[in-house]
Amino acid sequence: MLKAIFLLLFSTLTFASDHAGFSLQRWNNKLVVTINHDKGWHTYWKNPGDAGIASSFKFFKGSSELNLKPSEWPVPKLYVEAGDIQTIGYAGKQHFFFDSHAGHIKAVINVLICKDICIPGSATLLLGESEQFTSDRKEKPATNEELEKKFSELPALGQLPEGFEYYLTKTKDKNELVLHYSLPNVSSTELSRKLSLLTSFPMNPFTFKRESIYFKDGVLYGKTTIDWDGEYLDPPVALPENGKFAQDYQVPFLFNPPGKGEIKVVNLTFSDFSVGSEALDQFYKSLETATPTPSTENAGIATFVTYMILAFLGGLILNLMPCVLPVISLKLFSLIKYQDSSRKRLLRHNLFFTMGVISTLLALASVVVALKAGGEEIGWGFQLQSPSFILFMMLLLFIMTMNMFGLFEFKTPGGSKLGSAEVKDSIWGDFFTGVLTTILSTPCSAPFLGTALTFAFTTSYFTVYLIFVFIGLGISFPFLLTALFPSTLKFLPRPGMWMEKLKYVLGFTLLVTTIWLYDVFVSLVDFDLISWRVNLLFACWFFLFFFSKKVKNRFVPATLIVLTLGLTLVAFKDLKLRSQASAIHATSKWTPWSEAKLTELKGEVVFMDFTAEWCLTCKVNKKLVLETSAFEEMAAREGIKLLRADWTKRDDHITQFLRRHNVVGVPAYFVQKKDGTIVHLGETISVSKVEKNIK
Repeated sequence: MLKAIFLLLFSTLTFASDHAGFSLQRWNNKLVVTINHDKGWHTYWKNPGDAGIASSFKFFKGSSELNLKPSEWPVPKLYVEAGDIQTIGYAGKQHFFFDSHAGHIKAVINVLICKDICIPGSATLLLGESEQFTSDRKEKPATNEELEKKFSELPALGQLPEGFEYYLTKTKDKNELVLHYSLPNVSSTELSRKLSLLTSFPMNPFTFKRESIYFKDGVLYGKTTIDWDGEYLDPPVALPENGKFAQDYQVPFLFNPPGKGEIKVVNLTFSDFSVGSEALDQFYKSLETATPTPSTENAGIATFVTYMILAFLGGLILNLMPCVLPVISLKLFSLIKYQDSSRKRLLRHNLFFTMGVISTLLALASVVVALKAGGEEIGWGFQLQSPSFILFMMLLLFIMTMNMFGLFEFKTPGGSKLGSAEVKDSIWGDFFTGVLTTILSTPCSAPFLGTALTFAFTTSYFTVYLIFVFIGLGISFPFLLTALFPSTLKFLPRPGMWMEKLKYVLGFTLLVTTIWLYDVFVSLVDFDLISWRVNLLFACWFFLFFFSKKVKNRFVPATLIVLTLGLTLVAFKDLKLRSQASAIHATSKWTPWSEAKLTELKGEVVFMDFTAEWCLTCKVNKKLVLETSAFEEMAAREGIKLLRADWTKRDDHITQFLRRHNVVGVPAYFVQKKDGTIVHLGETISVSKVEKNIK
């Protein structure tokens, strides 16, 4: 009825052709109709939702209508319009494919195109026998590459995932059905709100209304109300009183898989239904009390601001984490030298440090967005799963270590000065320190940070960028504070000769960080095959700077430069990325984690340690808690099974498990109780915390 009113209200309007362009072309034994919507305007899918009219495509040869078989339409998008009206349709440039036909073709396209108002209209396109393309806007034809890509993205027929269950009930005293369904092992953050889990195709005698989704204990529950329209058929078909349909109905749906996966067409078979009960109503009321993780499309402003604050606090705490302390010490070292500088100069230095932090985080956010768009499962610190990146960072920190030990000084190409400051003390030195601080902070997870990152990694691309910016502001905040209030620097000691000795201490901390990365690198590659190259590479870099300072003959340094750069290129080129045994070896107490092992141990209490060789916080927690006699005695006393998941190298099984439990980085600790309930303990643990949560 609503759709009929819609059509009646706007039937007197003419189509505004400047809101969309239409074209018709032949391609690969197909006819392709393209609708190019203007910004902000959209048309409708086969099932338009609460309102709207589906687009229609008809083809004629002369006066005779052709029955050209269509390919499946492109995947649509869910829109929420004024008045909380949910519709399903298309924006941007969309291609619709049909079986081709030789000779002259006339295509008649009828659409309802909407923005703030809805305008019905039509376009007629004529394609001659020898013509390949025609358009009402003089647009260019789509390229073969574009059409091949879009055709490959059309939803194909598929199967429902394992564990998916569904059934029908009838609403009491109404000519109405309800489709109920459930899917286990799903996190509330995994379902894209751009489309419902199940989106029905038009199917008589059913009219499907909007979907309601609930999450509880790792299970997704959904229900969709269905109007029974059998009484409007010719002849009328009554809803059977015995709950058994006279025939089985095969009803097609678009299935939007939670998390990673392509949208596909699935068929549900409707054979019978039962009458709803009060117990079922009470069950849904209990589900309504569960609060799913919000997305950027339905989160309130207050919720959104909360996550920004958590990101800021997480970034602030990262300054105290062991991963980043060596580089932060370098920045504090420079602040001591700037104590007597003007506020303007101090602000300039700290702003460039902040720019280094935030620009690096934005670059990481761009990588995250690109990988997410490609369907990859990633988490915080993902770059430290790359051996090439680790080798680069090892060399960089090693060179910085030699600089702190005085083997060489950074200089500009034109001399030792840049204005009145050496390059190492310049604003670009601050920018570089910010870059390095950010890179070394990413292996660490901190309180508040995990919650904010989960929100970012599981919502929109815009949120990823925004969360990363606020993390950067948190990292930079102590230094911005000293720039705005220079009096805070009075708490630091005055500059003096002691700073020359402190440089050696800072150099030592950088060397320790390099050794840590060396240990991570060994765990990622088949080190026996490339160990001599890597070790020789570090030796060459050392002697390059040593001889450059100690030997006046330029031939020796020049030879070493060529040898060192050549060996560096060879090392990166021949880097072996072979898999090898887990870097974090299982012991008699710890068993390697797997989903299968977790299922096998159901009925027993299980403690899970998600860790990585590059995670310093993990190592600290291990020394302070997991490897203590108190923890071992408690585990033995309570009969706790210990599982350890090694995320040093990329492992999609671990990533997906963490994602299902709203975690995107390590360390992460979980307890599985005897009834199978899994409890996330957070990033920090204690013996008492574990003991409390196993009960």
